[in-house]
Amino acid sequence: MIFENIKSAPKDPILGLTAEFNNDIKSNKVNLSVGVYQDNNGITPTFDSVLTAEKILLEKNYSKSYKPIDGDKKFLSESLKLVLGESIYEKVNNSSFGLNTPGGTGALKLVSEFLSRFSQKSKVWFSNPTWANHKPIFESSGFKTKEYTYLDFEKNSVDFEGFITSVTNIPDGDILVLHGCCHNPTGADLSNNQWLELSKILKNKNIITICDFAYQGLGSGIDKDAKGVRILVENLDDLFICSSYSKNFGLYSERVGCLIYINNRNRNIDNLLSQLKKTARTIYSNPPAHGSNIVTEILQDSFLKKLWKSELKTLRERIQIMRISLNSNLKERNCMKDFSYIVEQNGMFSFTGLSKQNVEKLKNDYSIYIVNSGRVNIAGITTNNIDYIADSITKVVNN
Repeated sequence: MIFENIKSAPKDPILGLTAEFNNDIKSNKVNLSVGVYQDNNGITPTFDSVLTAEKILLEKNYSKSYKPIDGDKKFLSESLKLVLGESIYEKVNNSSFGLNTPGGTGALKLVSEFLSRFSQKSKVWFSNPTWANHKPIFESSGFKTKEYTYLDFEKNSVDFEGFITSVTNIPDGDILVLHGCCHNPTGADLSNNQWLELSKILKNKNIITICDFAYQGLGSGIDKDAKGVRILVENLDDLFICSSYSKNFGLYSERVGCLIYINNRNRNIDNLLSQLKKTARTIYSNPPAHGSNIVTEILQDSFLKKLWKSELKTLRERIQIMRISLNSNLKERNCMKDFSYIVEQNGMFSFTGLSKQNVEKLKNDYSIYIVNSGRVNIAGITTNNIDYIADSITKVVNN
């Protein structure tokens, strides 16, 4: 029997740590691994805008029938407007489309499975480092994966010269996956001028570009965070964007995402949409409805949209405050490692530069859980635990 020969799968590098954290009996334990926003009380809050939208949906008594395979048209148009901005949306409306997916991961898996049918021999290129689930998603579709230069590990900032050289050398026909903003795991993003330079290079290359855009609004603001994506949209012939509503709407468990395709060559996009819908049918058939209904309700209602933007601003500002506070607390304790780059990074994550040995010691001696790469979820830091975190990191680094 095959079942007797099945071996245990390795633990997920992030979710596996959370399981360890939950089993830890120490009272002063801290989980800085999982990528979920937490408020200053360590709670993942539900937005008031979301709760209000849910009450409205309850009163409307929405049908629980299946959504179309590509999703509700109102949700899709609002998603494109949010990602592209109103002016670009008006220009590309007839040469673009979206598909409502089960989270941003669902969008990545959908485009991965689609490309595996039509571009099987391509290799998929990811930044070094990248999100832990990126490679498994595409490898499970049969792709071989490669890395392009991205981070200067000494300075913990973008190695732009190395990045451009690396991207320039990607063979024609291959697939490039970029991070739209709030790079996971590093928090190190391209400047607008760097996005523009990148777009000019990609314009002249025959490679398929995918932009993973999971954190819009968590870095510098909704429109500022989308600037790089919008530069690509205006300059590339074809672009896939994988958008997520888990972080910026707090809809983690509802699994709301959108795969967006933009074309600037007047090609027949109906053929492409039909093949993507066929692919979606074999993976999840129809998208979840409740979360996308919430997003649609908020984005179409001026009061709820304003409330949502205000709540998102609160999240963004708390993260930025914790970045500044962690750096200043480590300086005050005369930590021998300079962590000032943390302040310059964007979004929920920071690539701290802590070694695997440092990470292991923090877990074993202080019950502070960090991903092996040294990635820290800044949103897991609060005014209640920052002294303990700064003390522990200083002791580990200085000893």
